[in-house]
Amino acid sequence: MASRLSVEPAKLLDTLKATVFKNASNEELLALVVVSNEYGLSPFLKEIYAFPAKGGGIVPIVSIDGWNKMLIRHPEFDGIQFEFAETPEGELVSCTATVHMKNRSHPVVITEYLGECKRNTDPWNNMPHRMLRNRTLCQAARIACGFSGIYDEDEAATIVTVDAAIVTQPPPATKPTSDAAAESAAGLAPSAGKAPAASGPQAELETLVTEAGFNLDTLLKWGDTSGNIPDGSSIASYAEIPGDVCKRLLRAKTGLLAGLKQISGL
Repeated sequence: MASRLSVEPAKLLDTLKATVFKNASNEELLALVVVSNEYGLSPFLKEIYAFPAKGGGIVPIVSIDGWNKMLIRHPEFDGIQFEFAETPEGELVSCTATVHMKNRSHPVVITEYLGECKRNTDPWNNMPHRMLRNRTLCQAARIACGFSGIYDEDEAATIVTVDAAIVTQPPPATKPTSDAAAESAAGLAPSAGKAPAASGPQAELETLVTEAGFNLDTLLKWGDTSGNIPDGSSIASYAEIPGDVCKRLLRAKTGLLAGLKQISGL
């Protein structure tokens, strides 16, 4: 990075630690510099910056300028179009980005919905069209060009909230509800002829999400965005969510519900 910016390495290190990557350890700073170099982003132009995680560590955040820069510099990029969908009353519903790539016969079409993206912040409340367009651009650029390991600010807020809860919230005490459940808790296989307990972690998770006013689609969207539910896009029911994943989410109810609210724009 020092070579690319034509500055002395030692001076660059001190400047980064005192400004845009403040409070980052040397290891965390190195990771951020690697990401910056990988995508040709400048921290001094606020194209990439560090977002502190409540449970410790940092998350690399790319601003809308950074996402746009990566997209237009991609050698196969051939243009992007945006289209908004609104209700008959003029209320914003969604934004669709169509990305044309020279090496693909069909464009990449990505739609983001206001109800799933909006947060209760001044930019979202005052400029919903612009904010939704920006969010759509980030997701479209990621999918069309295969960008990975980086997040936009809204995604990072969701990840930080939930990860912190998962790290800091202790697991609740549980009481087996049947002999089969007791054997499972002890790490034993259920006795022959005994069916597993009817109310497993999948059912508990479904009850928690449903009673909070959300549905499976919202849970899976949050799971894909935050990385807390692997392969969420291939899951069709609560029963298909791995039991260990359900248990981990149930131990972090507060963070889970906060993440679902952010995904839903509440």
